[in-house]
Amino acid sequence: MKPITAIIVFFSLMFPALFLGYNNYAEAKENIIKDVNQALAKTVIYKMPTKITEDTLQVFKSNLQINQLKETSYLSLCTEEPSRITFCSDTVSFKTKGERLYIRAYPNCSKATIFDISEQSIPGALLTISILWGMFSMIYLRRKENAMILATPVCPTVSFGNLSYSVSSGQFYNEQKEEIYFTPMQLSFMKMLMEKENKKVAVEEICDKLWPRKDNARESLYTLVRRLKPIVESNSNVKIVSDKGGYALTTKKH
Repeated sequence: MKPITAIIVFFSLMFPALFLGYNNYAEAKENIIKDVNQALAKTVIYKMPTKITEDTLQVFKSNLQINQLKETSYLSLCTEEPSRITFCSDTVSFKTKGERLYIRAYPNCSKATIFDISEQSIPGALLTISILWGMFSMIYLRRKENAMILATPVCPTVSFGNLSYSVSSGQFYNEQKEEIYFTPMQLSFMKMLMEKENKKVAVEEICDKLWPRKDNARESLYTLVRRLKPIVESNSNVKIVSDKGGYALTTKKH
């Protein structure tokens, strides 16, 4: 599984869950207002209250169809001006004893109550699945990444002093891990020395490898070494020295 696949599946579950959850929450608010509106209308028709009494509230609450609203809702006589509290019923106007009165009903319920009233089983299931999928994907991709790291072969490196040679890339590096640039012939000569366990190679072996069937190979080798020494010494604490019919690597003595 690719990371992009995990992300697409996660958001394909998360977005519908949030969208449905919000819509169902908004629908629950509308149903609450409808319920207090119908309960208020029935109360006014039945009582025509000139003031709000306990008896008036009992009639109003008995007409509510949503049980959670019966504990928190209340009635209030008001003016015909719009309410500053937006979450309330319509204003009902009626005339009693020659006087026109206005009354509103307020659900007075918390967001948690509205959420509890709303239908959240499907959004909740989708949200749970998306979270579980996200956790599974993170664990799976992390394990896959670790497995790839473990499976990746470690590139062998040969070091001598503060000079290092990467067998896989065939390049030399100084102490700061910066590449040291050699000519092709210089690079071949340095490889021969670094790959030997005792870091020493005989002159005949070097000549046969670098200049096969060349008569003046020793002179070419001498010229090669003379030009190579300052490059090696300026980039490391390693020196090329003559050693009993061959050349060898040694470290500088402080």
